[in-house]
Amino acid sequence: MPKKIVIVTADWDYFKDQLTTLCSQFIKAGISCEMRDYGSPDALQLIIKYGIDNGLVRIPQIYLISNGEVRRIAYEITSDLRLVIKDLDNYLK
Repeated sequence: MPKKIVIVTADWDYFKDQLTTLCSQFIKAGISCEMRDYGSPDALQLIIKYGIDNGLVRIPQIYLISNGEVRRIAYEITSDLRLVIKDLDNYLK
């Protein structure tokens, strides 16, 4: 099964435009990518199963789905409000 990226976000997410661009770049590189609103049933399933840490849900959520395995991709937000995905290449190998 090919790899697929699912990005769960919301209309109010500060990074939504950046994530939409990122998803488009994945698609251009031949990697399936979907944007989902956090309120959709499919997104809620992912969040409930894989996205809760210490009782909190962080939006956005970025998932890599490959061979039936779901992995949440870690990221950090810098002090100048940039979303940085560390080791993205490692996730896609």
